[in-house]
Amino acid sequence: MSRVTIRTIVVEDEKRLARNIAKHIEENPAFTVSALFYNGEDAWDYIRSDPPQLVVTDISMPLMDGIELVKRVHNADLPIHCVILTGYADFGYAREALRANVDDYLLKPVDTAELGRLLRRIEISIVAQQSDALFSGKEETMRAEEIVSLVKTYVAKNYAGEISLNVLASNLGFSASYLTKVFNKVEGKTPSAYIREYRMNIARQMLENPGATVLAVAEAVGYSDPFHFSKSFKQTFGYPPSERRTDQGGR
Repeated sequence: MSRVTIRTIVVEDEKRLARNIAKHIEENPAFTVSALFYNGEDAWDYIRSDPPQLVVTDISMPLMDGIELVKRVHNADLPIHCVILTGYADFGYAREALRANVDDYLLKPVDTAELGRLLRRIEISIVAQQSDALFSGKEETMRAEEIVSLVKTYVAKNYAGEISLNVLASNLGFSASYLTKVFNKVEGKTPSAYIREYRMNIARQMLENPGATVLAVAEAVGYSDPFHFSKSFKQTFGYPPSERRTDQGGR
């Protein structure tokens, strides 16, 4: 993958933690931490004058909290990736409040391996945004496989919710056409087909539970319409979900 320099700021009122996070971020050669801030208000002043590409911010801070900071970035339509730092006490609140506006979150204390994986995903996304073309060659083939891995990880975490091709592409930072080209080249199927197959395999496992209704299983794998679910299930396996319930032994 072509290397980029991704300017990052860390916003965290615990100064020692802020320095440690900055240190770990800069262990990835694609990232440089250009500034540390200990409250959201100072960070916002900086962002408005010299926007970075990545903001890593705590939730609870003086003057302006992380939620307000991310909202301002989002409302200003700035091309900035935002990552929230949160403790377990604030986790549910942060996840719900920022679902549409934040790229990801990290639980404190920060796991350095998880931080590394998150930074890698952001790097891939930024590189893809800079070039909407599919290249060939060993290095770029590896890049395509990394993008496919991102898709599979996202689907595994979000299959129960809204996850159309456009939603998937938007959340991963690619165009839908580019994502389809890459995924189809590596996997031999479209992202939409993979999403459907993933959901159907989960549904088939859930239907092995005698207490699970078809309606409940449909909703659990992201289908609000049980008829659409049944049709997709039959197209995938060749028999309806009701038959899976009554004749599992021969399947």
